[in-house]
Amino acid sequence: MKLVNTFSFAILIGITALQSCSTVDETPLKSFDSVAKGRQIVSANNDFAFSLFKEIAQAETKDNFMISPVSASLALGMVYNGTNGETQQAFSNVFNYGNATLEETNLANQNIINNLTDKSSGATFEIANSIWVENSFPVKESFLKANKTYYYAEVQNKDFRDPKTLETINNWVSDKTYGKIPEILNEISPEAVLYAINALYFKSDWKFRFDPEDTKALPFNLDDGTVKQVDMMSMEQDLKYFSNDVFSSVELPYKNDKYIMTLMLPHSDKTADDIVAIMNNANWIEWQKNYSVQGLKITMPKFTFSYERLFNDALTNLGLGIAFTDNANFNGISEIPTKISFVLQKTFIDVNEKGTEAAAVTVVGIELTSVGGPKQFLLDRPFVFAITEKETGSLCFMGKVGIPEYKE
Repeated sequence: MKLVNTFSFAILIGITALQSCSTVDETPLKSFDSVAKGRQIVSANNDFAFSLFKEIAQAETKDNFMISPVSASLALGMVYNGTNGETQQAFSNVFNYGNATLEETNLANQNIINNLTDKSSGATFEIANSIWVENSFPVKESFLKANKTYYYAEVQNKDFRDPKTLETINNWVSDKTYGKIPEILNEISPEAVLYAINALYFKSDWKFRFDPEDTKALPFNLDDGTVKQVDMMSMEQDLKYFSNDVFSSVELPYKNDKYIMTLMLPHSDKTADDIVAIMNNANWIEWQKNYSVQGLKITMPKFTFSYERLFNDALTNLGLGIAFTDNANFNGISEIPTKISFVLQKTFIDVNEKGTEAAAVTVVGIELTSVGGPKQFLLDRPFVFAITEKETGSLCFMGKVGIPEYKE
């Protein structure tokens, strides 16, 4: 992994750390400390964030990458409402929920959404959830109700065979991310019966802006020993700083201090991989205690990129493998057996002198299993039929039904 990935992870941390923020919304917003097991679930979510990031980092070969654990947690949280038995326990284990009940998890996630999207800081953090159902697939009302209530999910029933459905889903994603992620799906599988989608959009100015006049082309040292000229922003400011034997770190606050970007730079004898290796929630909490304000001149590159990653392998490695198999138990969604076909996430980030713009979309695809239930076959459009003789295979009749009619 290249040094640039440190900055990618900074956004990850800048967003996951927000889950512990307690703010007051116009509604008014309930204090997060009053939410049953809220802090426990936030800690669990952050444990999941570090575990997922490590899985992705170990397998990734790209120079730049960024994931959104919040988006993944919320998308999978919606699906969690449809689990039972071993599958539900696997979800609980992967997300480290311990003795928290499903309702407590839902309440905590609901309040995380409320806190993240609170507008009092002046920053923009928008969260949108949706569930797309194939219109011939019977979904339990209790599943839909839970996701409407706790995740504010909108539910759309669509004909998945209609090409316009793919366009509609992608248009929804593009709209919720202000065009930063123009599409999430390039096709709808014939086996697909449901999609749970989370979309995030973040935009905020820095508390202390970089002056564009101070941005200059400066060398950036790559892991392979080569040097690249990149646009570097600079400013002098009192900022929170921390250093240990692996890295030095600076916190860059966004306006009104609701959001923070944490930058972690490996020492000259270390690499970004060394930072990732020691990242976990316990260390993260301990590091936060040791930042102190110092006068600094910070110089960092402007950067923008998009990233896409399938989470199937990472989630399987973390213990969620059963959800991707025919042994999955999602009978909280439907009596017809289903499994997760894929978990896909796309992200976008733009960091410049003014501030940061970022977006993420996570989609969880649900499809029918190959055993235990009838495959849906709906003859709701013109079709062709044939009658053959079994022994010889002779084709006796062939026909087309364009307008079904019946008379006694």
